[in-house]
This record gives sequence, C-alpha cells and structure tokens, in this order.
Amino acid sequence: MTVALIVGCGLAGGAIAVILPVGVVASPDGRTVAEGPHPIPGVVLRRWWGRAMIAATAALWAGFAAQLEAAWDLPAYLALVAGLVALTVIDLRQQLLPRRIVVPVAGLTAALLGMAAAATDDGDAFVRALACAAGAYVAFWLLRFVNPRGLGGGDVTLAGLLGLALGWHSVDAAVVGVAAGAVLAALFAIGALATRRVARTTALTYGPFLVAGALLVLFAAPDGRLFG
Repeated sequence: MTVALIVGCGLAGGAIAVILPVGVVASPDGRTVAEGPHPIPGVVLRRWWGRAMIAATAALWAGFAAQLEAAWDLPAYLALVAGLVALTVIDLRQQLLPRRIVVPVAGLTAALLGMAAAATDDGDAFVRALACAAGAYVAFWLLRFVNPRGLGGGDVTLAGLLGLALGWHSVDAAVVGVAAGAVLAALFAIGALATRRVARTTALTYGPFLVAGALLVLFAAPDGRLFG
C-alpha cells in the first residue's frame, strides 16, 4: 500500500504540475498581477524550468506520501505543495507572490486540515495551526511595516500560509520553519553582496527561501527540533 501510494502520488504530482497556474503578466510597475495566473502547459513542457517544476512537484508529493502515508492530513500537504511550487516558479520568474494563489491555497489547506482534525478528533492541532498562521502573518506584517522595501505583501500572506502548515505539527515547527526561511534568505543576500552579484539596492526574491525553510522543517523536523 505504501509503495503504491508513494508512486501514485509522485505520478499525480507530476501531472498536476503541468497545469499549475504559473502564467502571469505583471503590472507596469511590477508590483501586482495584471493578468493571470493561469496554466500554460505547452510552455511548461517545453522549458527547462517547467520540467524542473514537474520533477520537483512529483518528488515532493512522493516525499509527503512516504512521510505521512495514508494519514488524514496528507491531502492538505499535497494541496499545499502544489501551491508552493507554483508560487516559487512565479516568484523566481516575476518577483511576484500573487495573493490570487496564496489565499485560495491557504483556504483549501485550512479546510483539508479541518477535515483531518475532525476525522482524528484533534481539534487542538487545528486551532494551533490557525493561531500560528495568524502569528506568522502579524510578525511579517510588522516587518513589512518597519521596512516596506524589504518585504512585499505576498511575502506576508505566504508567511501566514506557511505558519498554518507548520503549526499543525507544533508551535516550535512554525517558529523554526519561518525563521529558517528568513535565515536562508539572509545568508543568500550576504553571499550575493560579498560576491558583488547584487547591489544594496537590488530587490531580492524572498519567497523561495521561505518555502525552502518551511519544507526543510516539515520533512526533517516536524517537531521543530531542527538541531537536535
């Protein structure tokens, strides 16, 4: 059953990736979405980044299937991963994190976690996930308020989504997962500045680092104990 589930999820993830809504036209100022997101399967299948997206989604779906097996919360994390992959691709290509994706993915993930909580009689985990989502959102909203150029509105809503997914496991996971993403982004920025690949005024893309930090904790330390 487990092997069949892993293989099935991997294949399904690869198929889903082809139709993820990664086609986006940015507004003239580059800060908002003028058109999309919408699926662009022909482009995805032809471009190297599209094939990488397919492979990443397949691997992540298979990875969560291997970790969670046939648990009630597996559908929530499969939906989450599909959204995070789409957001990462868009952010790397356009430096945008469209709320048109973040908000529906957050709603679907919350609904599926709510179903899992009802099925397993674990309401505490669901309440904790919602509280961590709110906490992460508020923390990043405050960071953006202090430094509007450092973070975009999409980063704030993404932090809330990641807080939801991590908080289902534990408060420590939410704190460490979000912090890990911020640390990865800071290390990249320091390295890029040191090697003069970017200037101090260059706008950096933080979304992929936040996603990477969250996935690292979800896979390696869902209890939040990343370093023992």
